[in-house]
Amino acid sequence: MDEYISIDKLIKQAKSKGVNFGSGDPYNRLRYYTKIGWLSHMVRKADKKGNIKGHYPAWSVDRLILIENLKSEGYTNEEISEKLKTKNKIESFLMAVSSPEIRKQVVTYLILIAVSITLASELGFIHLGKSKSQIMTVGDISQQTQIIQNGTSFVPKNQSKVFITAEGIKANSKVYVSFNQDYTPASRYWVSQIKPQEGFELTLDTPVSYNSEFSWWLTQ
Repeated sequence: MDEYISIDKLIKQAKSKGVNFGSGDPYNRLRYYTKIGWLSHMVRKADKKGNIKGHYPAWSVDRLILIENLKSEGYTNEEISEKLKTKNKIESFLMAVSSPEIRKQVVTYLILIAVSITLASELGFIHLGKSKSQIMTVGDISQQTQIIQNGTSFVPKNQSKVFITAEGIKANSKVYVSFNQDYTPASRYWVSQIKPQEGFELTLDTPVSYNSEFSWWLTQ
């Protein structure tokens, strides 16, 4: 279930991370982004004092940062819309795979593939390496499909490291990262540290030129 934050908090956090709302009313900008499908619809929730206020999903902050970066790179509104649609499909897929039923189906298909490869190797149709480190067992496949947590974040401009909070992470968790946009001048990145029940640290070989968003997910 999505975590929601008030419009005021959303605007404040976005501005602190470099989002430029221009000279107009930031509320109008949010309404426009919602209208063209770049943000999800606002919901009305009561704050701690019982006042009804508009709220957006907390991930909207990262979405605004991504939109800002794409605009600064010269993408048109149509191109930005296509990129956001692709991103939504990827996130929907990750959420679907994390559900027990879909995960069970994926594991079944992967097992069938693994068995087919093994039979083909035994019959001499293909040749697999003998190194133990190159062999993937059915158990390995099953574990790789057990997505325990996923999300999106970004590496701040002029930084080469970022710590991602992921309370579901364990010492033996596998962390996968995929950048959704250019992260130049860096050319390599890796998970440099895992803190069980806290999160992980992503490191790049060079500081990025602007906020660079990436998707991540954990498996057991």
